[in-house]
Amino acid sequence: MPVLRGISLAVPPGQALAIMGPTSAGKTTLALVLAGLAPAMTGGRLRGRVLVDGLDAATTPAAQLSAHLGLVFQEPERQLFNMTVADEVAFGLEGLGMPPALIRERVAWALGCVGLAGLEDRPPWQLSGGQQKRLAIGAILAMQPPILVLDEPMAGLDPAGRREVADALHALRARSGATVIVFEKDAEFAARWADRVAVLAEGRIALDGPPQTVFQEVERLHALGVAVPQAAELAARLRRRGWPAAFLTARQAAASLSAHLPAPGRAEPPPPPTAREDRPPAVELRGVRFAYPSRTEALRDVSLAIPAGQTVALVGQNGSGKSTLARTLIGLLRPQAGAVLIHGRPVGRRSVGELARAVGYVFQNPDHQIFAPSAREEIAFGPRNLGLKGEALAQRVSEALAAFGLQEVADLPPAVMGYGVRRLVTLASVWAMQPDIWVLDEPTTGLDARHTGQLLAQLRSLAAAGRTVLFITHDLRLAAEIAQRVVVLHRGRVVLDGPPTEVLADAERLAPLGLRPPPIARLSAALAVHGFPHPTLTVDQFLAAWDAVTMTNGQLPIANCQ
Repeated sequence: MPVLRGISLAVPPGQALAIMGPTSAGKTTLALVLAGLAPAMTGGRLRGRVLVDGLDAATTPAAQLSAHLGLVFQEPERQLFNMTVADEVAFGLEGLGMPPALIRERVAWALGCVGLAGLEDRPPWQLSGGQQKRLAIGAILAMQPPILVLDEPMAGLDPAGRREVADALHALRARSGATVIVFEKDAEFAARWADRVAVLAEGRIALDGPPQTVFQEVERLHALGVAVPQAAELAARLRRRGWPAAFLTARQAAASLSAHLPAPGRAEPPPPPTAREDRPPAVELRGVRFAYPSRTEALRDVSLAIPAGQTVALVGQNGSGKSTLARTLIGLLRPQAGAVLIHGRPVGRRSVGELARAVGYVFQNPDHQIFAPSAREEIAFGPRNLGLKGEALAQRVSEALAAFGLQEVADLPPAVMGYGVRRLVTLASVWAMQPDIWVLDEPTTGLDARHTGQLLAQLRSLAAAGRTVLFITHDLRLAAEIAQRVVVLHRGRVVLDGPPTEVLADAERLAPLGLRPPPIARLSAALAVHGFPHPTLTVDQFLAAWDAVTMTNGQLPIANCQ
């Protein structure tokens, strides 16, 4: 079956192009074709012609082509192999024959761009997943190729990291006039950064144009499974209500909507804090400390109790200790001090196999979890080891496949699936075990908007069934949509803990932690001086508040402007 189908695409020198598309649309394949790695390294057949800086990508040796085009892989582990962070960045520069003084200068510049200054001597495998992504980007940035191709560079990065990478790409273009092509699902980034957005679907270009044009096609993008900026979603909802709205960012939305609100005055006070849960904890950490052999202290006196049935988002900068905390819950890591309890029983006295009956864990990287020869066998492995067999096992596997839309790939080996589909396989594998407690580490990485919606639906059903869910995420929009509580880790400590309206709306408190409120929260904050209720965390909340404010001020609600 063709992955790419008759694509014609010309990218002028110096352009910033974002290519978006649903899971399995062919984005990674196109990136590998541009870098001359497909079909030479992947197999398959290539028809048509691919020219990169005037060179034929299919016939030019990869070593020669790499001087013209730098590629950052979707999975950074595939391109990190040196002993230290500094060596990783210096490796490509040494291959280009640069003098040592210039190499040192470039290494310092690149690590500063991606927020890794100070970690020069750290082995790459001791970095968090997000830090590894930053390192892979920094290593290519340092070489300053005339063409840079990045496959989902924002995946797994905290908001501060995303801004640093975006700034670095701007700096590279300003410094050298580089052409930058980003394959990305982060619509907020694409709307702010790109000169042009192309949407790839079923191996073809479905949309192509400036962000202001492409992101007005909200219904079509939804149908394709492509995310849109939150402000563009709001604008589309307002247009359907008869309001001529067109904006992509919170700043643009504030400028447009403030004219229809009262003159600036006293802002609405924030709502009172939500009462804390008083149910017994399903998960509890008491004074937990954990340090890696390198003496990197990942958790510092962490105490946290999660009541049964609560959905909690664990957020924080890359390297703040989130994944380490998650691994202590399933016994993969044993803390040096403190206690971890599941349903009141210490984890330290229980085997990983025993814990698996109570806690289902989805790894940040699906390849760390998958080992079976087919998706069906992968999903069956857990419940089979819990004692399910025969018709009951077959039914459980079928239900898991259906829950995540995997029926068509059930008998395929995961190795031939795209990253996002492999992610769905890991989610289905845990779903099939039906644990009381779910721990998910960056579960939306690699998922398009449609599959993220499927995951949200499953998380809501788990909450309705009384399951406890702890999910790690850098997507604060996701946290606002689904979490009942948000916990912020910073340098191994819990620094904020409360309902989303408390934690996710205060830009001043979040900024030093490398976090930023979702766009809709920033919009309601900007409009608060006009008496607009703040915070609103979702488009639905904003529209409800907008209707209330416009009705109070004697205007017809937008819903009636037909």
